[in-house]
Amino acid sequence: MRLTGELETVGGYPGLFYPEQGVLLLADLHIGYEAALEKEGIHIPASTYPESRMLIEEMLDRTGAQSLVVAGDLKHEFGIPSEQEWVEVRRFLAWLRERRVEAHVVRGNHDNYVISILKREGVGFHEPLVRLGSVAVVHGHQPIAGIPLGVETVVMGHEHPALVLRGSVGSKRRYKCFLRGKTGRVSLVVLPAVTPLASGTDVNLVVSLRSQILSPILREAEIERFTPIVVDPEAGCLEFPPLGVLQRAMAGPRRGDGGLSLPHPGQG
Repeated sequence: MRLTGELETVGGYPGLFYPEQGVLLLADLHIGYEAALEKEGIHIPASTYPESRMLIEEMLDRTGAQSLVVAGDLKHEFGIPSEQEWVEVRRFLAWLRERRVEAHVVRGNHDNYVISILKREGVGFHEPLVRLGSVAVVHGHQPIAGIPLGVETVVMGHEHPALVLRGSVGSKRRYKCFLRGKTGRVSLVVLPAVTPLASGTDVNLVVSLRSQILSPILREAEIERFTPIVVDPEAGCLEFPPLGVLQRAMAGPRRGDGGLSLPHPGQG
């Protein structure tokens, strides 16, 4: 699916491909999140890093991308990386090098203390943004100080957007999604998180509660006009009406009471 003039989705996966530049865009891997949860008494039986790498490998294979840009939060700990983070970040970067994929990271709010690893592995580190032709990539945890001339699309992460959909019997399910809208004169695209662990923001439930939106960029935008595009490995990409419409639908009466019940992806 063509998401903007420059960018296209990669099947039902949480990444965007920029064909003109040969670049795959991802956000929010949060490598090592399990170690942080362990400190809070939440035990995850196995690392989710292999699952994340499998997703990225599938996207690289499908697109043939020669470069990878992570739009922030490569790792999870705010402070000094845990032992798990040191090991898995190095393993991930070594794997990209073996595939001859050029890697770049835009600094996110979780990416403290990672610069030394990136330099050692020859990975580009950018703050506050990296420009790729007519696309600028930021993390999204800070306001955009200035959009360079010639940039038509800004891509960000940080928010971990998800859409909550209600089934025909009233059940609810969350799906990762892209968000597409405008900020000032340019298009704005929000990437879903790669990590399967971080819950993120249920965007169609917080449209009128801007204090619950994480990114200052989105808090200043007309988010009710943003279009969510659900991504699901089985169903692919499904575009839904703007968030304001979805919020009103979720707030209305359920099916049988004259209200709207939204279908799950794949239900037609």
